[in-house]
Amino acid sequence: MATDEPIDRGGAAAAIRRRDVEFRSDGVPCAAWLYTAPGVSEPRPTVIMGHGLGAVREMRLAAFAERFAASGWTVLVFDYRHLGASGGQPRQLLDIDRQLADWRAALDFARTLPEVDVERIALWGTSFGGGHVLQVGSGNPQVAAIVAQCPFTDGPASLIARLRTGPLSAVALMAAGILDTACSWLGIKPILLPMAGTSWMPAFVASRDAIAGASALLPPGTRLSRRTSAVLRRLPSVRARLAQNIELTSDEREPVTTVGRDSVWGVLHGPDNDFDAANALAARLALRLPLYRPGRAMARSGVPTLLCVCDNDAAAPAEPTERHARGLAHVQVENYPCDHFDIYLGTYFEDAVRDQIDFLSKQFADAAS
Repeated sequence: MATDEPIDRGGAAAAIRRRDVEFRSDGVPCAAWLYTAPGVSEPRPTVIMGHGLGAVREMRLAAFAERFAASGWTVLVFDYRHLGASGGQPRQLLDIDRQLADWRAALDFARTLPEVDVERIALWGTSFGGGHVLQVGSGNPQVAAIVAQCPFTDGPASLIARLRTGPLSAVALMAAGILDTACSWLGIKPILLPMAGTSWMPAFVASRDAIAGASALLPPGTRLSRRTSAVLRRLPSVRARLAQNIELTSDEREPVTTVGRDSVWGVLHGPDNDFDAANALAARLALRLPLYRPGRAMARSGVPTLLCVCDNDAAAPAEPTERHARGLAHVQVENYPCDHFDIYLGTYFEDAVRDQIDFLSKQFADAAS
């Protein structure tokens, strides 16, 4: 526990406190934020939150967490192993089984905290994390509710969508995945490919709005590394897609980062060097994604579940998510006429977070009774 600081947002959020905590997953430290309301001594309903594909908690999770905390709930927001402020080597590795284990470790940790009502714990995941919470929470007696926002539910469907956005780059992504898997057997450092990119890049997400949408989630003043900045100055068409809150840098000296190496795809420093992130993931993930179908877990569950579905989602298509939910009485589907990244910001964020609070309030009340 490193810090204990008030959240200065004005209104109800001004009373919220956030402190750094840490738990271990298979012996590796996972960094987390714990949000609480001061003056509340009894255990409270709790929301555990995790992000999507290669993303870190600084990418707009605080906006949701503050709203949940303002509702009087405890909130735990964590980074997966190998990413962000959490430990784990090699860096920028996304291993599905390890991330599922991180969710279980976060749940076990939350249940030890005096601020947490163990009978009223909800899992909240977005994008790839939305699939994880379905996999971990469905049928789990320790979970009172699940919220999956723009969730990845069906690997084959996402692969088809990726092929549509750029067939040649998708083939290159898969080829790199094969090579990186072979490298992992030999102990060679991972081949890194972009999490978000253009249709001609071997990126995991290459939808039309991928670069603009992903970069818009970072706080204003986030800086790209010197190497990435130099590349973007030579690629003005790609640079133009970056959100306005991202700055280029020409500094000769940069702080040592937790990313491990300066990937050409994008290493990012927080406004005050308070966090590091990278638009890069180990390519071996490409071989696992088409086989991962967490949406199927809903059929094996009775845990109340809210799906926040983006109708125009090119990264996690809406149709297979709705198909997996069809006919399941414990699953509520809310639709938003937007793309994958739109739900984190503006009007769609306001609509989604309101629906999530309404849903969780009902589930927590039912669990209490």
